[in-house]
Amino acid sequence: MRRLLPVLACLAALSGCADRAPAASGPVAPPVYAEQVSTHPLVPTSTATAEILAKRQSNLRAEVAGRVIAVNAEVGQRVEAGDVLIKLDVGRTTSAVQAAQASVAEAQARLEQATRERARTETLVKQGSLAQQQLDDAQDAVRLAQAARNAARAQAKLTRRGLTDAAIRAPFGGTVVERRVEVGEYLAPGSPLLTLADPSELKALVLLDPREALDVAVGAAVRAGVHARPGEAFTGTVVRVGDVIDPRTRRLPVEIDLDESDRLRPGLVARFEVDTGAERPAILIPLKAVFERFGRQHVYVITEGVAERRVVTLGLVREGAAEITSGLSVGDQVVVDGVARVVDGSAVRVVEPNTAQRVEP
Repeated sequence: MRRLLPVLACLAALSGCADRAPAASGPVAPPVYAEQVSTHPLVPTSTATAEILAKRQSNLRAEVAGRVIAVNAEVGQRVEAGDVLIKLDVGRTTSAVQAAQASVAEAQARLEQATRERARTETLVKQGSLAQQQLDDAQDAVRLAQAARNAARAQAKLTRRGLTDAAIRAPFGGTVVERRVEVGEYLAPGSPLLTLADPSELKALVLLDPREALDVAVGAAVRAGVHARPGEAFTGTVVRVGDVIDPRTRRLPVEIDLDESDRLRPGLVARFEVDTGAERPAILIPLKAVFERFGRQHVYVITEGVAERRVVTLGLVREGAAEITSGLSVGDQVVVDGVARVVDGSAVRVVEPNTAQRVEP
């Protein structure tokens, strides 16, 4: 009997524990935050990345041969229109100008001599002392002398231009971007000298997807963001739209003039967003409500407390919002927060905004 007492005590304890065990319950519906689908005004856009350029930039080259005797431009230096940037040795050019001027004087003297000879021949022909053929020859001589004089003048003008071209001047005010010559170098015609850019006016040549940008118009608004100036927004205007798709990229070239150029610099890379059409109503939902399954985009739509996975088609995506072109209707309730814990066909519990991510199921 003493051996049975411990066994009976254990059985009684287990029976008491069983009486106090909680009853089993079903699964708890996960908390989610949902929004009702509605339409919003949307302006269609196309985006692309491009380099910011100076609206005026020139690669200066030598027009005459000569040795560099002075360089008055350094990289980064600001110059004004007409400033002499580089000088070439003009010793030979000066001698050539003097020789050309002497040729003009000689041709002028021959013309005057031929003119006097023609006048004397005319008098003798009228008196009958000379034949008409001799007058014709005198007139031809005058015309030849005039042609020779005109050719000498043209040559002299061309030679004098060498004196002007020996002093390379800035065609506009700007900044020296690159210099390729040093004092003492001998230059041939066409030799590169330096690159000059005017950063006061900026532009960009953007290549847009033709599926989005075929209807972009001159004057369309442009927004730009620059990595070097985070958080700042810049604006611009479309000034020219290409008529031919770029053969290398198969994209549409669009030229943009940028505003507020004093806050930007040529060479920076920016992401441009170009308006490509008129404002229209569209269904927009938060981008975080969209997820991918089996290579397609889906959302969860709540119907009478049950989440249903639905295939959707995306249009424009911008600033955390996605346009839905098919798959949703106005009035549908879409799960925005708590998407990861939802199972297709299961019940969900809709909670207040910013609560679904903190509440555990």
